[in-house]
Amino acid sequence: MATTLLLPSVLDAVDIPVVAAGGFFDGRGLAAALSYGAAGVAMGTRFLLTQESTVPDAVKQRYLSAGLDGTVVSTRVDGMPHRVLRTELVDTLEKSSRALGFVHAARNAARFKSMTGMSWSTMVRDGLAMRRGKDLSWGQVLMAANTPMLLKSGLVDGNAQAGVLASGQVVGMLADLPTCADLIESVVSEAVSAIDAASRTITER
Repeated sequence: MATTLLLPSVLDAVDIPVVAAGGFFDGRGLAAALSYGAAGVAMGTRFLLTQESTVPDAVKQRYLSAGLDGTVVSTRVDGMPHRVLRTELVDTLEKSSRALGFVHAARNAARFKSMTGMSWSTMVRDGLAMRRGKDLSWGQVLMAANTPMLLKSGLVDGNAQAGVLASGQVVGMLADLPTCADLIESVVSEAVSAIDAASRTITER
């Protein structure tokens, strides 16, 4: 659902401060969210692509090379919808049979167990809780091990060929790696300018 529809529907439904998220990357977006009545904006992909972000530089460049059509919503990572960059791995997962996806998930479950030190009994117990709490099939529970391992491979280890790169569609609008301080300053300054310009336009009319 588009943010321009989701945000006002949420604002109309609740009586608490709302932080808008989804597609925000500059001051124009902040000004728009504030005009709807939001308390502010969250910018996940935009802050991921900053100098202070610990994502490997090569992966940041992979993000910056993506266009507006460079993401896809996939359910093949863990059975739930995730928006990720289009990569060879994601294309393979999208085209592969569900049986192959389960084999991949089983390997990741073993890797997740080794990395966390969890016992199989603990993982099974957590899986049972997931099934009850989220009404998931055993296949989806098994595939849930994919998420932390594939994200770690891509965003921590820097291996875009063996991992997935979570991303908003806004990635196609980004072309630089500012510092967080410069980003915040520019967003606020641009928002103030946008609001002032809109106010002048309304007054003149």
